[in-house]
Parts: sequence; C-alpha cells; structure tokens
Amino acid sequence: MAIVFTRVDGRLIHGQVAVAWIRNVGSEKIMVIDDEVANDEMQRMLLELAVPAGVTVEIYGLAEGADSIKNGTANKQKTMLIVKEPSAVLELVEKGVHFDSVNIGGMYYQKGKEQIDKALFVDDRDREVFNQLREKGVELFYQIAPMHKKRDLFSLLS
Repeated sequence: MAIVFTRVDGRLIHGQVAVAWIRNVGSEKIMVIDDEVANDEMQRMLLELAVPAGVTVEIYGLAEGADSIKNGTANKQKTMLIVKEPSAVLELVEKGVHFDSVNIGGMYYQKGKEQIDKALFVDDRDREVFNQLREKGVELFYQIAPMHKKRDLFSLLS
C-alpha cells in the first residue's frame, strides 16, 4: 500500500474529507502532517474524532512525517496525506518525498489573499510555491470534492 492521495486543505479533516474523499480514493488511513497540530493535544483529539470508524489517523510534525513516508511506515495501508498549506508539500519534496500529483482543496480566506474560486484564496507566496512544485514535476489540480470537476490549478491562476 502507499499514499494514494495527497490534499492541501486548510481545515484538514472535515465532512468532505471524512466521507467523500475517503470513499473516493479508498483510503484506510489519514496521515496529517502539520507542526502546529502535532503539538496540540486538543487539535489532535478533534481530528481523530472526525474520521469514520475503521479509518486510522496518524498526525505528525513535518520532519517526523517526512521520515515516516521515506522509511515506508506510510506504505502499510492505503493512505491519504493531508496538509494545511502548499508550503508543507514543498518542504516535504525538499526533504526527499516524491509526489506525482497534489489536490489543492480548500485554501480559505486570510488577510492579503485573493479569491480565485469558491474555496481558493491565494497570495504571492502561494503562487511562488505552486510554481516551485510545478518545476519539480508535481501536477497540481484544484478540486473541492470528488463530485466536482478536476481543474488544472494553473488555468485558474492565469
């Protein structure tokens, strides 16, 4: 088994992820990589409560998560990887983790970010990270939920 789906989602695990995406990609495990969440017991507990029965959750900080992926720990079950920010994907790539494609899901409003689509708000730093990921051969697509059309991220950013 391996990482079968990688998603950027500012809310990490919520109804869409816990129901629609898990079913769509056949995930048995969700791996969350986020330094803040990994160090906050309350956030960890809330994320663990958000997943359906039968799906396991592992929560890691960035360095520990990268090591887990590289040493094969993530390969024991069909795993969905979720991070809050695209910069986390870039950091994982720079730590030696390979991604063919990454789903850009909900990137929500923050001061200074421009709305591109219903749930897609980006700033110059996000655009820079997206370009760096593309240069490293990572396909980026925007899709809020499986029932929505999969769209090339860069066609929206142009």
